[in-house]
Amino acid sequence: MANSLEKRRGRRVAVAIALIGLAVVAGVIAIVSWRSRHSLPVVQTTTVTLQRIQRVTLATGTVRPADRQIISLDNLPAPVERVLVHVGEHVQPGQPLVQLSTASAEASVQAAQAALADAESAYNRVLTQYNEAPTALKALFLPQLNAAEASVASARSQLAAAQANVAQLTLTSTLSGIVLIANPNGVDADGNQTPVVEVASPQKEVVMDLSEVDAAQIKVGMAATMQTDAYPNQTFTGTVTSIAPYAELSQSGAPVVEVTVQPRGAFPVPYGYQLTCRLLSRSPAPVPTVPYSSIVQNGTGYAVYVWRNGHVYLVPVKLGMTSDTAVQVVSGLSPGALVVTNPDNLVNGEAVRTS
Repeated sequence: MANSLEKRRGRRVAVAIALIGLAVVAGVIAIVSWRSRHSLPVVQTTTVTLQRIQRVTLATGTVRPADRQIISLDNLPAPVERVLVHVGEHVQPGQPLVQLSTASAEASVQAAQAALADAESAYNRVLTQYNEAPTALKALFLPQLNAAEASVASARSQLAAAQANVAQLTLTSTLSGIVLIANPNGVDADGNQTPVVEVASPQKEVVMDLSEVDAAQIKVGMAATMQTDAYPNQTFTGTVTSIAPYAELSQSGAPVVEVTVQPRGAFPVPYGYQLTCRLLSRSPAPVPTVPYSSIVQNGTGYAVYVWRNGHVYLVPVKLGMTSDTAVQVVSGLSPGALVVTNPDNLVNGEAVRTS
């Protein structure tokens, strides 16, 4: 009897110990699982949506002639003798603008004329000898006759070149426009060098310098609106006609890109005036967009982390237009995908949990 009681007591103890062991194991598993779950990176996600990208770029533009002709002292072949036009005069293509000194060129013409006369005289003497020689001896004069004829041809060519040089010393207009500068000295009252003559076309353009970031959003054909305090309560419109394919350093040392706008309609703003230009870039239709915060550098390109089934995957993307808060995804993502908005220190394929 006693043995039976001891056996039952032993079984109870064994069961109790087994239950306690199971509870401990379960607790350990729960703790490990909880710790594992709570040690995963916590990410925030957003959905790729379709929306119109719109960005406004503001810049200061300067009114300039769309085309102009500048004659400067630096590249003239002779001194200025006189300026043939005056400021404000309207000129047409081919109209004389500046007469340069022809003294040296005319001396060259006279020397060429004298050389031609000598060559022709020598040719006539040899020709007379050739004609008067007996038939059997004419062949002796042929080399002299040919040489004299070649000398005449060379002298005529040199005379024509000298006469052409004289003609080139009258500088003419290459366009239809208005004379802005007419200064034979090429120096203003302060001693600064100026053009001898500047002719500007009546067509105007507005030129502005944009940062590389802003210029990347501008396209040829984009609409622009312009305002200036000189013409209050008036808004002028225009179209972007050119974007420089390179950047130059501004006076502050920052790289800038030159963008040109062609005004539309009446544009009375004079040359040199400045305007505030507003350029609106807008996607033609809703496009897939993601917030700036989701973009990461991927080599020389860009990528985003996409969340799928508790893991994140690095997906290369091609970016397009940008707004103040979002950027267009041209390729790599489809609407509805979940992208991580806090992608710092993530690894491709890593398990994560969402907040």
